[in-house]
Amino acid sequence: MKLIDGKSVLLGMGIGIVITSILGFIFFLGYQPHLSDGEIISRARELGMVDRFEAGGSIWRNQDGSVTFTVSEGESSSIIAERLYNAGIIDSSIEFEIMLKKADLQDSIKPGEYRIDYDDDTKTIIDKMTGQ
Repeated sequence: MKLIDGKSVLLGMGIGIVITSILGFIFFLGYQPHLSDGEIISRARELGMVDRFEAGGSIWRNQDGSVTFTVSEGESSSIIAERLYNAGIIDSSIEFEIMLKKADLQDSIKPGEYRIDYDDDTKTIIDKMTGQ
């Protein structure tokens, strides 16, 4: 005589998974975090985390989470692309340069300070720097 039937075990596990899924769905229904980028950054500072843009230089973080990037007079587009890539602002310096060359904007980047948001793509950054 079997003490535990295999089908009963599988049925019990299945019911447990379904009930857990329903409870998880109910718990997370409508949940949205209400923290802005600036609030997350300030909480990280309180916990002692270091922002790589706080050291100064030509790139620094703003209170709202955006980054200010400074372009100096006479800086070439390839140097700018490399600095943006090394800072983690763009995914590829080559893509940045190709997009500039394709639009014939290599020499159109103006010196100054540019506010770059976290969700800005490469095209948006190019538009900001060239005044397009």
